[in-house]
Amino acid sequence: MQRILVILAILVLCFELYRLLRCGWIRRILKKKKEAKQARKPRGMKPKSERDCPFCMQEKRKLKLALPEMPLPWSLRKGRGGPNKKISTEGFFGPNVTCEYYGISNETIHALVGYGCHGKHEMIQDLKCQACQKKFTIRKHTILYRLKTQSGLVEKILWLLALGVDASAIEEVFGISEITIRTWLCRSGMQSKKLHERFMIELDLIHVQLDELWANVKHSGQEMWVWVASDVTTKIVPVIQIGGRTQVMAYQVVHELKGRLRPGCVPVFSTDGLRLYFYSLTAHFGQWEPLVGKELIWVLLSDFIYAQVIKHQRRRRTVEVERRILCGEELNYRQRLKSAGLSGRINTPFVERGNLTIRQFVSKLTRRTWEPAHYTSELVEPLEWWRCYYHFVSCHESLSVALAKPRQKKENQQPTRYRKRTPTTLAPQCAAPNAVRCGGWIDESTLDGKGVIELSFALIGFGNRRGK
Repeated sequence: MQRILVILAILVLCFELYRLLRCGWIRRILKKKKEAKQARKPRGMKPKSERDCPFCMQEKRKLKLALPEMPLPWSLRKGRGGPNKKISTEGFFGPNVTCEYYGISNETIHALVGYGCHGKHEMIQDLKCQACQKKFTIRKHTILYRLKTQSGLVEKILWLLALGVDASAIEEVFGISEITIRTWLCRSGMQSKKLHERFMIELDLIHVQLDELWANVKHSGQEMWVWVASDVTTKIVPVIQIGGRTQVMAYQVVHELKGRLRPGCVPVFSTDGLRLYFYSLTAHFGQWEPLVGKELIWVLLSDFIYAQVIKHQRRRRTVEVERRILCGEELNYRQRLKSAGLSGRINTPFVERGNLTIRQFVSKLTRRTWEPAHYTSELVEPLEWWRCYYHFVSCHESLSVALAKPRQKKENQQPTRYRKRTPTTLAPQCAAPNAVRCGGWIDESTLDGKGVIELSFALIGFGNRRGK
C-alpha cells in the first residue's frame, strides 16, 4: 500500500513539473523560435487594366451612332408671313421622336410656338410644334406633369424631404397620403438623375476622396453600401451609387467617375484601406504603350497619384493611423494639394463628413429611423433628390466669397458681407441650373439658396427643357 502511495506521489510530482515546464520554459523556447523566423512580406497589389473592367469593355462594344444633320430653320421654311412670336421657346423641344426637330432647343431653328394656357389654379403654358403638329405642355416629363396639387405645396413637401423629414411626419402635418408623397419623391429622384447626367460632365476636379457608407436594407441578399466620391475643393459629389462591397461595384463607381471628368483631367485620389479602390483606379487611369518585340502593356499615367489612409482600431477605438502612397510620389502629392490651398496631408475627412451629412438628410439612412429601406430601390430616389438639393440649392459656408461692396439691409441690420455659393457655381458647366427659376432664367447673383423648387426647379423644365 505504501509503495502504491509513493508511486502516485511521484506521478503527481512529475505531472506538476511537466505543467511548469509547459507553461514557462517550453513556451519561451517556442516564442524565441517564432521571433527568429522572418516575417512574411504582405502580398503586393498588381495594377489592373481596362480589360479587367467589364463596363469599359461593354462601352467599347457599343457602336457610335452618327449624329443627325441639323435641319433647315423653320423660319426659312414657313416664310415671312404670320404674326410674330410672342412667347420665347428657347430651351424647349417637342416630345415627338419622329419629328426632324426633335432634340433641338434653339428657338431660331425649331418650330415651336405658344399654343395657349390651361389650368384651374395655375396657368400652365402649352406649346405646339408646327412641323409635326404635336401639342404638349411645358410640364411634360417633369415632376408636376398631370398633378392637380398646387406647385407651392409640392415645393414645400419636397423641400422637407430634402431636409430629412420622414414621409409619415409630412403626412400627419399636411394631410397628404404617404403613397402620394412617395410618388412625388420618386419623380423628383428620376428628374434629379437626368439633371446630373446633363450637367455633371467635363468636370475639372483636383482632389477626389472615395468612401463607402453602410446602408440598412432589410430585404437584401447582402450588405448594401452607399459608394460616395467627393471633391475637396468644390464639394461636388460626382458619383453616388448603392451596391455591395464587391470589385464589380468598385469598377462601376470609378468608371462613372472617369466619364464625368474632363478629358485629360487626372485628380489626386485618397481612400481608406479597401483594396478594391486600387484595382478599379489603376484600371481606368492608364494607357497602353508598345514595347519592342512584345505586346502592348498597361502603364499608369504619370499624373496619377493615389494614397490610402488605414485606421487600425482596437475595441472600437482608433489606436494607429497609417498613411501611405501606393501610386506616385509623396512630394508630388503634397505639392498638388498645397497649390490648391489644401494642407497636403494624406487624409479623408471631407468625404467622411459628407457621409454624416447624407445620414442626416436622408431619413432612410439615419441610425434610428421609423422607416428603414426594405429594398435597394427605395434608397435611389431619396439619394438622387438630396444630391440635387445639395448641389444646386444648399449653400456651403466654406465656399462663401467676400463682396466688393457690402449689401445694405433694412434699418439697423448688419449688411451682408459675404455671398453664399452652391457647389455647382464653381463648375462652369454646372452653373446653368442655378439660373433657372420655374422654367425662366434669372441673374445668378440673386440666388442665395432660398428654396428648393423655387430656385432649382430646373426639374420642372428639364424633361423637355435642356434635356430628354
